[in-house]
Amino acid sequence: MEQSMMLVGHIVAGTIAIFAGYIALFSQKGGKRHIKAGHWFVATMVLMTISGVVVAYIKPMTISVIAGVFTLYLVLTALAVFRGEMQRNSGLNYVLMCVALTIGLYGFYCVYLVSQSPMGRFQGFAAEPFIMFAVIAIVSAVLDFRYIKVKEISQRSRLTRHVWRMCFAMFIAVGSFVEQGLKRVSEDIRHFPLIEYADLIILLLMLYWLVRVNRLLPRAKQKLLKRAKS
Repeated sequence: MEQSMMLVGHIVAGTIAIFAGYIALFSQKGGKRHIKAGHWFVATMVLMTISGVVVAYIKPMTISVIAGVFTLYLVLTALAVFRGEMQRNSGLNYVLMCVALTIGLYGFYCVYLVSQSPMGRFQGFAAEPFIMFAVIAIVSAVLDFRYIKVKEISQRSRLTRHVWRMCFAMFIAVGSFVEQGLKRVSEDIRHFPLIEYADLIILLLMLYWLVRVNRLLPRAKQKLLKRAKS
């Protein structure tokens, strides 16, 4: 009964997080709508990941535990960029960096378990998803170390860190939610464009905002004009 209630809470929080995430993605960054939707997104993502990790741990389903913890890590580190320059070297950022490193190492340990299994699987999963989370988690930990230790961080770098981590957290959450949480809903809901093509839409929006934040197109245009004149 408790597990069923936890699963219901997970689905409800996931549904709100998806809608709030889309509103934030389609809103002007830094605007009131973006900030308000972002607050809802963070709150529901925390609830969704914690409930999802608990349910997955009870099953057990290790890949979902890894995905849930890593998603929560991404949300918290994306949010932490706005804590101020003095907080960049705080203990919280070191703890989160260690969480990412632990996820990466444990992911590779699961890959080892896959290699030792006669079926080539661990809890029904091949090595690929474990490798994906392990590599991205360790890269994230390295980026965390650089973020903590570098003398100065530009606003552009902060926004880039915020954008890709929030978007990738939503990418993981939506993929897991669509695959696990929507099994019992109607086909019409599952084939709704914002749900059926959610992964592609989120990745394209992430790319769009990363280009805008870093002003890549204007800088590329300037370089082309300089080459044309020379």
